[in-house]
Amino acid sequence: MDSSMVNDLQTDSLIKPYRENLEKEMNEVLVIAAEEFPIEKGKAQTKLGNLVADLSLEIANQLYQPVDNDSIDFCLLNFGGLRTSLPKGEITKGKIFELMPFENELVVVTISKEAFNSLVNYLFQVGGQPISKGLTLVEYLEQHSDVLDMYFLIKENKYRINSEFKILTSDYLANGGDNMSFFSKPIKIEPLNIKLRDAIIKYCESENRKGNKLTSVLDDRIILDKLRLK
Repeated sequence: MDSSMVNDLQTDSLIKPYRENLEKEMNEVLVIAAEEFPIEKGKAQTKLGNLVADLSLEIANQLYQPVDNDSIDFCLLNFGGLRTSLPKGEITKGKIFELMPFENELVVVTISKEAFNSLVNYLFQVGGQPISKGLTLVEYLEQHSDVLDMYFLIKENKYRINSEFKILTSDYLANGGDNMSFFSKPIKIEPLNIKLRDAIIKYCESENRKGNKLTSVLDDRIILDKLRLK
């Protein structure tokens, strides 16, 4: 046995305890999923996207302390940031690291009504992104017209009276990632000092303590079927 092999064995013996501890941590079961949450490309909304957007908003609301007392309006993320499906059954911490391998942090971005209009246009152009409950988007055609328009509601028509909107998102998207240029001139950016991945883990642990399984729904938060109004 030469000196290099001895050094390799010594190094391995030093690393082994850390590797074993890491494997133990990554194999920790956080929660049980009631169903599979697949990545479904080309859809306006998915159960996986809805799940992550909704839980991000729930965790953010626990942390956010606005000086103006205005709450977060909704969460906007991107499908590209969700890197794998979640299986039915045991969800381990390692699986959450696979789902969200990036170090992205949650931030609250305050934008103008003009920027919000650009955000809505963007969502229609790209065919949807993960958004939380609280925002409803519908494409429609007026009767006897082929002119496509759009209709949206935000928290009981808050849009009609508000000139500013608070959007929960990741720092990557707030900096213009995934062509979200409507964030380029924010009124304010407020970091929440929590990684998106850690928010997912925190939510899973909380649901498990409550005895709940991981679930999600498809609803009317975004409809891109070009409904024709009567």
